[in-house]
Amino acid sequence: MKKNLSYLIAASVIALMSPLMFCKKKHLCDVYIVGEEMNFDGINVATVWKNGEVHERLSDEKYMASAYSVFVYGEDIYVAGYEENEDEIKVATLWKNSNAIRLSNDSYDACARSVFVSDSNVYVAGFEYNAEGISVAKLWINDEVYNLSNGELPAQANSVFVWGNDIHVAGTESNAKNMETAVLWINGTDHSLSSGREGSCATSVFADDDGIYVAGFEKDEYGAGVATVWINGNPLYLSEEGTDATADSIFVSGANTYVVGLEAYDDTSLPKAKLWTNNSAYTIGDIKLRTFLYSIFVFGNDVYTVGHENNVATMWKNGKAKNLSPKKGIAYANSVFVAKTYDDDN
Repeated sequence: MKKNLSYLIAASVIALMSPLMFCKKKHLCDVYIVGEEMNFDGINVATVWKNGEVHERLSDEKYMASAYSVFVYGEDIYVAGYEENEDEIKVATLWKNSNAIRLSNDSYDACARSVFVSDSNVYVAGFEYNAEGISVAKLWINDEVYNLSNGELPAQANSVFVWGNDIHVAGTESNAKNMETAVLWINGTDHSLSSGREGSCATSVFADDDGIYVAGFEKDEYGAGVATVWINGNPLYLSEEGTDATADSIFVSGANTYVVGLEAYDDTSLPKAKLWTNNSAYTIGDIKLRTFLYSIFVFGNDVYTVGHENNVATMWKNGKAKNLSPKKGIAYANSVFVAKTYDDDN
């Protein structure tokens, strides 16, 4: 059954919302969002927003750059993405407190798609093209780099999550038929998630004591995407039959599973940004505008989602939109992380 998110949480929004959209001291958290914002010269600038305001410009505004993932660990802010060099080669980059760390060389395009920090170890998932022009799924751990794929067929690592002693990486790897298939690597060993459909992709992974949750999509016999969550390897299909959909980010809080993505009903209508919570689907944003959701984070009773609406970087807290880029330039919000700052007693 489809609903609008604002209908579902109207009562809780009235109870929880203050005049300020974002967490302040008494709200116990800071909200970090990363993405890119185009400057007046048409260059995408990797950007960090904190509590709704621009916090840092990560790149120098001379070369194209983008930030895809953010993770806060203690006092440190980690951001994964890429920045082009003077030869327009994309260099996989990790920013720690705005200081750029080059993960790849300057010879072939590469990108860091996801960052996770556990026990002071920094894990980054992404990909790098080899000399043959094939993308190789990569995992960077601190100063070491590991190939998740062998470089013979295209592969890409999209998301990393560490739970206990296990490193989970979600991504894609092409098979012998050159068909893209969803893959979960656990401690470097690949596990296919495909159920034999026409193609699939794993975009996001989350783990807890109860299992491993992977979001993505599988293609039906007509080539349309079916938003999918794999729970311990078993697929659960989220989107409606006859639509073209993707699931792009997943978060688990208690007994509730939250997934955001996109669902298109036909070639003439605007796609709808979707939030799937357990067995219910909700539309986020103005249905008259072109809206995309890329990331979700749950903190207490609050659900944060980010993306863009008509090319304006936007955050939704419990369904209420906040424009992050008041300029007229194009801007996208790609990832959100909510960091606890104060104890409940303070």
